[in-house]
Amino acid sequence: MSPQIAEDGVPDHCLSFTVQSTWGHFKRVGRSVTKQTYRIPPRTTVAGMLAAIVGADRDSYYDVFGADNAAIAITPVSDLRTVNIPTVGVGTDPGQSVAKTAGNHYSEYTLTYQDTTEARQLHGYEVLADPAYRIDVALEDEAFYDDLRDHLNAGTAIYPPSLGKSEYLATIKDVQLNQTPVRVEANNLIDVDSVVPGSLADAVPQGGVTYGVERSPAVMEKSGGGRKTTRFDDYVYTQKADNTVRINANTELVPVEVGSRTVVFR
Repeated sequence: MSPQIAEDGVPDHCLSFTVQSTWGHFKRVGRSVTKQTYRIPPRTTVAGMLAAIVGADRDSYYDVFGADNAAIAITPVSDLRTVNIPTVGVGTDPGQSVAKTAGNHYSEYTLTYQDTTEARQLHGYEVLADPAYRIDVALEDEAFYDDLRDHLNAGTAIYPPSLGKSEYLATIKDVQLNQTPVRVEANNLIDVDSVVPGSLADAVPQGGVTYGVERSPAVMEKSGGGRKTTRFDDYVYTQKADNTVRINANTELVPVEVGSRTVVFR
């Protein structure tokens, strides 16, 4: 049976698993020259990865991960560390030199291709080194949820999961199929292991703890022949996996305990 998500965004049960890779890259929206990466996979990226596991068609799963019928919590379980990797690629300038191969007596077609001996372009990619995240997910779509649960339980996938780029193949481990989130009752401060939706002003400063903030796509919908983002999320995270985001107990957020971790769904 699929989870039911309450009005405060907390599901009655969820799936939990860890996804990790040697490298990760989640391209920041609006960046072009230097390929910068988000430190936390966007909610839409997690949706795409789960859709790949169950083999959903492109543009077919956006409603499954809507704002009201899906809940996802993301917890970094490795330190967030990046390196810059230079790459050289063929340019896209339409004025570049091209060459043509002539047809033969079998065909009059010609093949046009770029002159790749010159005019290469250097691009810098910012990539995450050894990223690992604990994902908690609840979906009200019963068919999709059952397929996802079965694949995670069997360790199978229709399309291999990756952390951003397709060559950054990921490993999924420590799967737990029936986790029950329990709302946290506190009077003062709460330490949250997952990323926390909201602004930096919502986080309580801690000595020796560095917070980071990002804004990334969260919800998409089908539009024409493609898709468009309908919601962006702001969230706070910590650079070190052992650190937590501290928030006030009287916040509008609803922290819950999933196993030994405290997380916030979004």
